[in-house]
Amino acid sequence: MKQITIYDLLPLLRKGWVAYAPRHGWIWYPVKPKPAVDGVQFWMYQTMDWWRLTPTSKENPMLDIAPFDGDWKDSLIKVEHKEEE
Repeated sequence: MKQITIYDLLPLLRKGWVAYAPRHGWIWYPVKPKPAVDGVQFWMYQTMDWWRLTPTSKENPMLDIAPFDGDWKDSLIKVEHKEEE
């Protein structure tokens, strides 16, 4: 299976935010999340309406999305489409 980047998926995602967490992979959020403040490498959000984009099972992944290359706190990307504005 060919590995893709999160940038390949951005045009296909709904308006919102995507961010990478080292233990959980890429996640889409409808509202802007914030990095956890207690040293945990995870994003905090006010709603449970989020979707994990990175597969949890390595044996049967639906998508092979490359991990973020850098500090996970720099991975936050706003998903917006010009035609929706």
